This record gives sequence, structure tokens and C-alpha cells, in this order.
Amino acid sequence: GELLLCEASTVYKYMQEDGSNRGSYGKLVCTNFKISFLDDDSASDDNEPQFKNKIVGENDITLQCVDQIYGVYDEKKKLLTGQLRKYPEKLIIYCKDLRVFNFCLRYTKEEEVKRIVSGIVHHSQTPKLLKRLFLFSYASAAPNNTDGRNQTVMFEILEDWRDELERTKGNVKYKAVTTNEGYRVSEKLPLYFVVPICISEESILKYEGRGIPIWCWSCHNGAALLKMSAFPKEQDDSTSQMQKAFLDGIYKTISKPPYELLKMDDLSSSLPSLQDIQTAYTRFKQLFLIDNSTDFWATDVKWFSLLESTNWLEIIRRVLKKAIEVAECLEIQHTNVLLIEESATDLCCVISSLVQVMMDSYSRTKSGFQSLIQKEWVIGGHRFLDRCNHLHKSEKEEAPVFLLLLDCVWQLVQQYPPAFEFTETYLTVLSDSLYVPIFSTFFFNSQH
Repeated sequence: GELLLCEASTVYKYMQEDGSNRGSYGKLVCTNFKISFLDDDSASDDNEPQFKNKIVGENDITLQCVDQIYGVYDEKKKLLTGQLRKYPEKLIIYCKDLRVFNFCLRYTKEEEVKRIVSGIVHHSQTPKLLKRLFLFSYASAAPNNTDGRNQTVMFEILEDWRDELERTKGNVKYKAVTTNEGYRVSEKLPLYFVVPICISEESILKYEGRGIPIWCWSCHNGAALLKMSAFPKEQDDSTSQMQKAFLDGIYKTISKPPYELLKMDDLSSSLPSLQDIQTAYTRFKQLFLIDNSTDFWATDVKWFSLLESTNWLEIIRRVLKKAIEVAECLEIQHTNVLLIEESATDLCCVISSLVQVMMDSYSRTKSGFQSLIQKEWVIGGHRFLDRCNHLHKSEKEEAPVFLLLLDCVWQLVQQYPPAFEFTETYLTVLSDSLYVPIFSTFFFNSQH
């Protein structure tokens, strides 16, 4: 369960809304789950928000949600990491959900300042082991509630895949396979997945599932959306020739009747790289992580040009455009589309999810959208642990791929609200859940 690690009294929290020094005194605490500010005047509930998170309060920051921590020394800001020699008089915490917290520590006892600042920096910023995540201590302490009302299809059993094939009328040309039971093929692949009927078990086993078209969804006209993890580009000639021959055989097999024409789309060349996405999002994020009114007014004047220069909206535009292209291929051209990516667990997930949201009304219901996330992302092997950098191990792997999907879906919800059973509030809650280590959904790299 949750354990108190350190605390400090007489901490002053500034209000974020204005440039004045208004705020309130209280206690700043750090547990193995979150950082919390306990307001001394917490009895006044006049400003109760319309929507309230049941797990994380307005003054709570889960350790996973902490982005950067700055200390203020003589009015100069300094990024805090690792061991500290000197302790700041102010603490600024930037959160991954774009909140900013300002704490004044001038009136706090020196010993408490040392403990709370060191504790917060250590527990939120240093690399950690997977087993050290709060998720595990919570799971062992929490009662195991299996709610029978859950309508989300989990895709953890073969039957779920067969039902999905039947629902989309894809069961004539595609089959659910058990080849990866016991993770015989690869730990990165789900236990069960769907491939064209003509694909043999030997083919799946040959290259650990690489080069195999995996089924995502079937259109009402029979055309299907498939994805495939590509072979590594840098290989010796004989290996790459063997792999090319293998791929040619696969393509020939799935291009013959009863299968539709096949269009291949290499997403690594037609969409921005993960690095580009991360760079754009980092720039985008900076527009919101403002901790004083001077910076706010300076950016407010040129807000739209700054927003455009981040390139984040351009990436969203390109991704939505690509999803529309794929949808038109399936619907109008009656063509199968094979999305290709190195691991088929990043942009493949984004495009296949968007196509299904656009074309399948079930995916626009709450339970349908949750099942879609489960199928394409969780079971599909999106590396949430690395992409969200939950363990603070490598920033190179970090990229807001899932957030990109949510932002794209948000654009669609804004344009066609009656078509969706959920609103932006639901998408925001989903986004927040990325950093709440109570739900195991977004904290692993694969089903394994």
C-alpha cells in the first residue's frame, strides 16, 4: 500500500492563476505513490471543480507524473537532479499533465527542507526497477475486485479474437492462431493474434513473427487492415536476400484471391519519426509549463505563432491525413492495407486505431474504444513503459505516441461530437491514467 516517505510543514503553495504571491500554507508530503500538498485551510470547498478525479486530488502529483523539478536560488532557477549540495528556497514542479506547482520553503525548517526536496527528487527522478513501482505494492495490498459489468474485451483469450473476427466478418479469410502460446515465437507478440488463413505456423515461427501480416480489422466489404513488423535494415546480403524471398512469398500468397489487392504503406517513410514527435511535443509542452506571469504575457502575445512553430499540430494533421488515406483505400478502393513499421507497435497502433474509430461505429462507443485500446495497444505490444519513461531509464526511448492518438481522437470528437459516446473529459481521464500507477494497463511493454 501507500507509505509516507517524508514531509515538511509550513510550506507555502502559490496560486497558479495570477502573478501575485497569493497562496496558502500547508504540509508537503511525499509517499511511494504521490506528492501531496495538504492545505491548512482545506475545509473551504467553495471552489469545488466540476469534474473531480477520484484517485488523485487537485493538489496531488503521482510520482510518475512529475516531469521536471526546479529549485529557485536567489531568484535563479536550477534543474534539480541527483544529490543536492544546497537546498532551494522555492520548489517548482512541472507535471506531465501540464500542471505547474510552486512551493515556497523559506518558512520551513531546514532539516525538513532537506528531507522533502531530496525525497521528492530521488523518488520521482532517479532510475528505478520495475518492481519498485507503486503498482506492485498496490496490487498486493488491494482487494481483487473483478467487476462482472466490465464490457471491455480484453483479447487475452483465443475466443475474444474469434468473436472479433466474426463481428467484423473477417473469419472467412483470417484465422486466430495459438502459435505464440508460452511465447514460443516472441515475448513481444501477444499470446493470440490473427493472420491470413494461408499463413503457415512455420512462417510465423521462422523470424520470430517479423515479416508476418497481422490482422487488425476488416471492413464491411471484406478489405482488411493489416500490420507487419519489418526486418532490420542493416543486415548482411545473404540474410537480407533470404528475408526478401520470404517476404515476396508472403506478399504473393496474400495478394491472390480470395484476398483483395494489397497496398503496402511503410510508416517510417510516410510519417514523422518518433524522435520528431518527441521533439515537437517537448516544444508544445513548454508553452504550458509557465510558472510566472511575466512569461505568460510574453508568450500570450504570440501564442498562435508559437503553437504553430512547435510542429505538434502539423504532426496531428499528417497522422489524420494518413488515417483518412488508409480508410479510403479500404472503403472506396476495396484494397487491403498493410502498415509496415520496425516493430509495428508505435505508429501502426496510432493509424490502425484511428482508421477503426473513423470506420467502425463500435469503436466510438466507450466500451468499444476501450476494447480497441486493449487490442491495438496493450495486447498489441505498445511499449508504454519505455515510451512514457516510467522508470526514468532512457529518454531516447521516450515518445508521446499514445498521447498523439488521444489528441487525434480529440480532434475528431470536436468535429463530430454526436458520433461519439464519450467526450473530451473521458479522453483527459485516459491521458491522466498513463501516470497513475494503480492501473497496470499503461505500465508494461507487452502482454508478457
